[in-house]
Parts: sequence; structure tokens; C-alpha cells
Amino acid sequence: MLRIISASNRALAQRMIRPTLTLTRAASNTDSEAGSVASGNDAFSKREHAEEARWARRHDAEQINKYRSANPAGGRQATTQGTTQQRLAALEAEKQKIEQEIAQLKNQKD
Repeated sequence: MLRIISASNRALAQRMIRPTLTLTRAASNTDSEAGSVASGNDAFSKREHAEEARWARRHDAEQINKYRSANPAGGRQATTQGTTQQRLAALEAEKQKIEQEIAQLKNQKD
């Protein structure tokens, strides 16, 4: 005999099953790292931790170098580098360029 599962039957089944599953999970008390290499405190696990940390540092350094090569100024404009006079000259040139663009846009608008 097949029973049709309605919303009320489904809700009742869930109310009965969920506490049982929760109780089972709580009683099992298993460690997520149990049986793994990293779970021990012997020399091998310490060495494994050190190797993993070394790999992570090397990976981070590679990512930083990759970012720096893609963004040479570190996300900043190149005008922030150099002496004060060089920076001032670069900013003045940029200001003139912007003023020219503003004038062109105003001419196009009219």
C-alpha cells in the first residue's frame, strides 16, 4: 500500500526524524580531523604543518608578485612617485589635459 505524502505528513515526518538525527550527531562526538595526518602531535605531523605553512607563504608571495606585475604602481597613479617637482609638473600637465577635455565637451554641447 502506497501512502501519498502530503504537506502535513511530510511536516510530521520531519518533526520526528530531525531530533533523532540531531541526537545521533551529538552522540557521535567525532573530530573532523580524526585520522588525518595533522591530528597527531608527533614529529611527522609537526613537519607536515611546517611544510604546509611554507607552501602557503610561497603561494601568497607568488600571488603578490603576480598582482604587482599586473599593477605596477600598486593601484596608485604613477604621478605619486619621484621628486616633488616631478610630481608637481605631472599634476600640472594632467590638470591642463583635463581642462582641455572640459572645453571640448562644452563645445560639443553647444
